[in-house]
Amino acid sequence: MSPRCYSRRSWLNSVMLALLVAACGAPAETDVDTGPRDSGRASPPEVSELDAMGIPLDRLRAIEDAWAARAGASEQGVRAARRAASLARVRALREPDGDGLARARALLADASLRRDVPGACDAAIDLARLEARDAVDPTAAYLVAHRASRRWTDEACALEARRILGALEGHRPDRALLAAIDADPNADDPSIGLAGDPEPPRDALEAWAAERTISGEPATLESIVVYGHEDREARSVRVVLALDRVAAYERLDLPAAGELPARVAIDLASTTPASALPSTIPVGAAGLARIRHARRDDRTRVVLDLEPGTGARVFLLPQPFRVVIDVTRGEPGAATTTGAARDVDLILIDPGHGGDDYGARAFGMREADIVLDLAMRVRDVLRRRLPNVRIVLTRDRDVFVSLEQRAAMANAVSADAFVSIHLNAADESVDHGGVTTFVLDTTNDRQALRLAARENGTTTAEVGGLARILAGLRREEQVATSRALAERIHRGTLAGGRTVLPRLHDRGVRSAMFYVLVGATMPAVLVEASFMTREDEADALRNDRYRGALADGIAEGIVRWVEGR
Repeated sequence: MSPRCYSRRSWLNSVMLALLVAACGAPAETDVDTGPRDSGRASPPEVSELDAMGIPLDRLRAIEDAWAARAGASEQGVRAARRAASLARVRALREPDGDGLARARALLADASLRRDVPGACDAAIDLARLEARDAVDPTAAYLVAHRASRRWTDEACALEARRILGALEGHRPDRALLAAIDADPNADDPSIGLAGDPEPPRDALEAWAAERTISGEPATLESIVVYGHEDREARSVRVVLALDRVAAYERLDLPAAGELPARVAIDLASTTPASALPSTIPVGAAGLARIRHARRDDRTRVVLDLEPGTGARVFLLPQPFRVVIDVTRGEPGAATTTGAARDVDLILIDPGHGGDDYGARAFGMREADIVLDLAMRVRDVLRRRLPNVRIVLTRDRDVFVSLEQRAAMANAVSADAFVSIHLNAADESVDHGGVTTFVLDTTNDRQALRLAARENGTTTAEVGGLARILAGLRREEQVATSRALAERIHRGTLAGGRTVLPRLHDRGVRSAMFYVLVGATMPAVLVEASFMTREDEADALRNDRYRGALADGIAEGIVRWVEGR
């Protein structure tokens, strides 16, 4: 169904208005053929977006769920997904703090991947309109429309995609992203938050760094840190190359030659290693034998010597600039613990911040202190409730643990779940505080972007731009299992908190690009358990009763997830 021409965002700029004019020129569908009916399964009612504005929210969600249940790989399934997405969009307009927009995006993104199914291109066009009109992210809309224009040759659909591109010409994204699409328009699209290749297009990450390298200002390779190598049986280790500024880099895969093993090399342009940096670092874990570096001309080459059957995945993190190499023993890019059949043996609980990183501060309290207390309470509850599962903390005292180290610890111990605990805060007053639970994914929600920037120690612009490239680091099954874990933890935390604060607000399960979750190979979530800058919640956070209730709720969600597997 083509979206109707109305919007609650009166401040859209002229480019957005031009897109709306183009989008609303398409005829609207009036019926959805749901295909063969299951016996005893009633067809969901046909509801237009205009009529949906007046339906009670619980009833609207039920109708939306009924259509979403029929979404699938057939023509009827694609059309059902589009109908469910249109209702989810209306729900997003009516309850901005809910999950309607995220659900609409996910339904349309999934439907648009059914390349050869009639209606898939229409779903892609719907998605581009959604990104531009409702999410107000013209760059995301441009990427979706660009892929649609390359993927489908159908004249009507391709024409509509080109019309959208023309309206959004001023919001053309990085050349590297467009080049990756042009190279393979039929690949799954990491820019829309679904499963891509196990590693994002290599040139996209390298181009991101190259475009931000300042000519004439050489960089220094300040340190090479290895996480997870203490356990010689670890399946994964993380190598972090920390530089004092952004530097162009290139990954090189070097095959075994003579006595030399297979190697992964990172060439850092215009970079000099720090004088105190050892030229060779022995590792001997997770298939990584050692790390070497040497200066060549105006660049530094870092070489990782790998054992047979070992893979490496390379990505970067900004501010400070770091090149991260996750080395995994086994098939390259293989996930370690996302399989549904695997028993849950170990859960890693991550109290955010610590040491010199206080996190948010409000009413005389520090986030780092409170979340450590919450995490230790969760650990104690889980040890009683799940006696056969190991519960490990990333820190059990007030010490600094880097963002990249936290996920590395989870990978190194082959954790079955990674739960990072934080508290929310805002510089300005907010109408509602409450509980939010996040999974790793791209987002266009401004509040989520600001929160991710604060937790990442970076800027909103960096979170938004780099997120679309890093999105390819997740896998479809990991997204699904992470969301299942997030839903259970969210419900448990909210229920626990409401035993003390009955009106504790539900901010929903959302997506955001938190760097602490990047590269984790298991279900991974981040829960913002309360709002520190809301006076009522801050007062409650001072009390053992409320902290205990939140911890019980987080633990209850984890227990339900474990039992559900």
